[in-house]
Amino acid sequence: MINVRGQPRVLRIDGTTILRGLVFPNSDEETLLHLAACEKIELHSSTSDWNLILKGLMELSRRAGSSPMSGDELKQLRISIPVNFT
Repeated sequence: MINVRGQPRVLRIDGTTILRGLVFPNSDEETLLHLAACEKIELHSSTSDWNLILKGLMELSRRAGSSPMSGDELKQLRISIPVNFT
């Protein structure tokens, strides 16, 4: 991978990594998301990985006995996660 000076390093990550970063504080996965939010690195993932994240969040909600996130909440989450889903 060629890294142009001044450009953030691009990393490809999977949905499991993203989900772990969202739910496990102080994890390496959370650190990746934080670095991407600070534009130190650039994270890329596939749209099928986004579907895995959705399934994981729905399962966590079900197990916790809480109501699932609404469509608008999920849309806002996708926008706020510092990952390019392609």
